[in-house]
Amino acid sequence: MSLMKSDEIMKKIVLLYVVMLFCSCTTVLQAEKKSIKRIALVVGNQDYVDNALENPENDARGIARTLESIGFEVILRLNVTLRGLEKALSELQSKIEPNNTIVFLYFAGHGNTLAKVSSEEYLMMTDKKEVVLVSIFKLYDFLNNAKARYNIVVIDACRDYKEHYVPLDEDENMKKLKNFRGNFRTVSIRSSDGIKKKQPVVLDNNYSYKFPSSTIVSYATMPNQRAKDWSIHDEKHSPYAYALMKYLNDEEIPIEEVFRRVRTSLLKETGREQSNLEELNLEKNIWLVPKRANVAFTPAL
Repeated sequence: MSLMKSDEIMKKIVLLYVVMLFCSCTTVLQAEKKSIKRIALVVGNQDYVDNALENPENDARGIARTLESIGFEVILRLNVTLRGLEKALSELQSKIEPNNTIVFLYFAGHGNTLAKVSSEEYLMMTDKKEVVLVSIFKLYDFLNNAKARYNIVVIDACRDYKEHYVPLDEDENMKKLKNFRGNFRTVSIRSSDGIKKKQPVVLDNNYSYKFPSSTIVSYATMPNQRAKDWSIHDEKHSPYAYALMKYLNDEEIPIEEVFRRVRTSLLKETGREQSNLEELNLEKNIWLVPKRANVAFTPAL
């Protein structure tokens, strides 16, 4: 009698093990089927009324191709106005699945700060009738509301402070600044006819500072540095974009290592005059290209 009971117990244990194994396999299959989404918004602004740049469009296209090669769906926008940026962000929002998307935001163009000591970067749009400066905090608010799993933000623009703007064609010495992405107007300017006048400025900055969770932000420069517009290795791209395209699809390295390699490249090319800087609060590493994988991925929660 005891032997029969032992057999029954053993059968129940085996049956329970089979059920647990089946459930485990089903969970794995469901997890594999529901892969994390990868969505990017890539912006290149260079068609400014004064101080047009040469390479942000090239940079945006190059970054877009690189991201597509590692599994991102890319929204590419060139020479966006404030309205154009808002439409692009709305499109991006519609593609984000909360807690199951990695978002990549890239901006190349003019940038600056409006105070000598400030962490608030402003990005210049290409509106023609007025100067439109968008606060980086607008992107922070967007990401906080979108609630993606991970966010990567890349800003290839200057971060130095300038109280006034002077068009390059006014002064031959100013032409030396042509290879930088930050000489834009803020309060008053000198027009091309040499007459000092007020220029309409729109500040899109009504946002609270709250750094998004699970986010890394990479600036092409340290605070109070200028970002070069073309590289000595490839005059069609900035030094930062050139290095980022080179290392972004490296296998089996976390995103922080990608930016470290970019920094090493920048410091070497610019004689240590330009260095990218990252701000982050990632809880886990992000590998965009794991070894022996065909698509990009991020670690599970």
